[in-house]
Amino acid sequence: MPSIVLISSLAALIPAPTRAIYSATKAASLVLYQALSVEHPRIKFTNVVPYTIEGDFRASAVDAGPVREANPNEGGLKKEYVARRCIQAADDRERDIFLPFNMRYGHLLYWLYPTWVERKAAEKYRFSA
Repeated sequence: MPSIVLISSLAALIPAPTRAIYSATKAASLVLYQALSVEHPRIKFTNVVPYTIEGDFRASAVDAGPVREANPNEGGLKKEYVARRCIQAADDRERDIFLPFNMRYGHLLYWLYPTWVERKAAEKYRFSA
């Protein structure tokens, strides 16, 4: 059976200040894959939703202004770990993967306490309105 893995972002589920366009495109692709999984049940769609990943990509993903957040290479997920976990998820035919797992609770918290989560996101990105 075929399998497709989408590497999304926590920004698809929780708005990220200074990354409105990035968040919107990640959210749109996530919903697209979810809809395709309903339309094509013979294909296994795996959605991987990681937290910050090490590397310099995030510097170029800023919608406007300078990079404000901490260096992702100091606290981000290791690229090799994310890659191995994606392969494992596809092999095991898993559906939704949060990296790390506790980020699943961040998504739930956003539904229960949106103002608190938005304040924490603003702190992470060193953003003030």
